[in-house]
Amino acid sequence: MSSFSMLSVCASGVLSVFLSLPAFSQGVRAPEATGGEVLLENKNVRAVRFAILPSSIVTLPVLKNDSLLVILDGEAQDVWSSANRAQTSRLGFGEVSWLRRDEENFVHNTDLQPSRILVIEFKDSYAMDQIQVPGSLRDPVNFDTRHFRLVLENQHARVFWMHLEPRETTEEVQFPLHLEIPFGSAQVSVFEPDGKFEIEHKEAGVVAWHRNRLVSLSNQETRPFEELVVELRHPFCYKTSPDMPSGSTPVIVDYAQRVYGKVRKQWFKRLPMSAREGEEAVVTVRIKIQADGKTDEDDMFLAQVFAGNKLTENALRAVREAAPFPAIPPDWGKPQVDFGFTFLYNLRPEPQPGCEK
Repeated sequence: MSSFSMLSVCASGVLSVFLSLPAFSQGVRAPEATGGEVLLENKNVRAVRFAILPSSIVTLPVLKNDSLLVILDGEAQDVWSSANRAQTSRLGFGEVSWLRRDEENFVHNTDLQPSRILVIEFKDSYAMDQIQVPGSLRDPVNFDTRHFRLVLENQHARVFWMHLEPRETTEEVQFPLHLEIPFGSAQVSVFEPDGKFEIEHKEAGVVAWHRNRLVSLSNQETRPFEELVVELRHPFCYKTSPDMPSGSTPVIVDYAQRVYGKVRKQWFKRLPMSAREGEEAVVTVRIKIQADGKTDEDDMFLAQVFAGNKLTENALRAVREAAPFPAIPPDWGKPQVDFGFTFLYNLRPEPQPGCEK
């Protein structure tokens, strides 16, 4: 059975009681997990990898925040907590389990081979005044169910299993702050909305941290590629300043203000009722303006879309109907100018708690 198909087994949960459990009632304690390797740490998350010997039980560190357990290697890992020792979950390769804060958790590697696990602590899970991530028009749950499967969701995180056959490409999908955990090595092309792309070399078990990516991914290998995507539901970190072209001069800054003024007027003219009723969203539209002020439909694209269909279309329509724009000042010296318009719906324009750099 492939790792992709095995995840559907995890969703139902396998519960049982194992013979090793009575030992705890007799005062025998499993050794604490040692040699943890910190793979990633920032103000939002901490990811630590542990190795477990064959047929061994380890006690995970007690953490002050909720955490996610990921099985990196091994087909038979039994997991339970001190709060409920009679309930044990059997996890296999690539499967996940949610660990509650302030609880002691145990992992039993029943394999004859060593295993590795990853514990991802959500360090600011209980911070105050943090905004939840709004829904997205490019949410994988709705936009690309062929390649992304939702395997866990709660108020802190969503976890997706991504499976790409050789040479397959995902749809363009939107993720907020998130981690990517590959389960194999591969060359993956990352395509951005403007058509630019880069090659990322993925190494099995190497955790990568990304901030608000709207991308499509293409597997360049002749074998399948699979990884977990762990996205944070809060804090919601979004860009708060307009995108000015590189090398901007005072003249082009003044020009930008006139352009933004035209777009802003069209935006307010047709605000949907949902925005007036308090719906939160953020949309970033990028365009290329030609020397004469005109812009083609092909030169307009979404760069960030944490919004539903109505608010996304409202932002795009505002830019379309504001065109054509004034001619670019001659002393700009270039045939075109690139602008980014960020539309904030009921969101504050200053950095949010947990998003400070």
